[in-house]
Amino acid sequence: MSTVPSATLFSRNLRHHISPDLPVPLYHQLYSLIKNYILDGSLHYGDKLPSEQELTKLFDVSRITAKRAVNELAAEQLVERARGKGTHVVYKYSPKPVNAPMIGVLEEIESIAESSTATVIQCAENKPPQTIATEFGLKPGDTLLHLLRIRERAGSAFGYFDSWSAGVTVPPNSDIFIHESRHHYFRDNGMRISHIKQSLSAIAATPIIAKHLNIEPGAPLLRLVRRSYKQNGDQEELVDYLLALYNSELFQYQMDLKLD
Repeated sequence: MSTVPSATLFSRNLRHHISPDLPVPLYHQLYSLIKNYILDGSLHYGDKLPSEQELTKLFDVSRITAKRAVNELAAEQLVERARGKGTHVVYKYSPKPVNAPMIGVLEEIESIAESSTATVIQCAENKPPQTIATEFGLKPGDTLLHLLRIRERAGSAFGYFDSWSAGVTVPPNSDIFIHESRHHYFRDNGMRISHIKQSLSAIAATPIIAKHLNIEPGAPLLRLVRRSYKQNGDQEELVDYLLALYNSELFQYQMDLKLD
């Protein structure tokens, strides 16, 4: 069994998802955040959760709030508590990869961009959360292009897109991302992608995401994580990380695959 580094997984960026200003009880916000980590595989079977005292310090909540959140997870049989041993994940996540041509993935990206408009919330060079920095192999203080957008179609917001990209600079005007996909800009600035990995899962909307998408906290979302790589000699190098959260009532993700 392993212990998850609290400061790495529960990064400062994600701590902002817990707020007393939101209309949802703090314990439920914390419970939802950890539950999503478990269901999407960020927390693995056997991983040890931070103690109630650690959760209290990390999220600036009371011990009662932390205890109730963990009790809710235990009631759903996602974690197991043992005196003297702590709380461990007992849910087993098992993703099943599907191979598909990369050109199909890129066409799907372009199609979403062309049939919708985006509101750019952030477009800047930022220091990413530690989990993202580790995936990119960054040094302390290194930055990436951080782009945060909400996409809508026919006046309804259907998707929340949070991306981190290496090797490209902030464009002079972020309005280019309103109607076009990021990949137009990436290609124009020399980014060459050779391999894409995607994972799909279902999670519940946190209060902050729910506010962006104008839905109720806890509403079901389709969660897509896309990692794009370029070939660097004999090694693959991560150049783009995208987290996309889709309102399942307004968006369906379809794949059309042919067997060899």
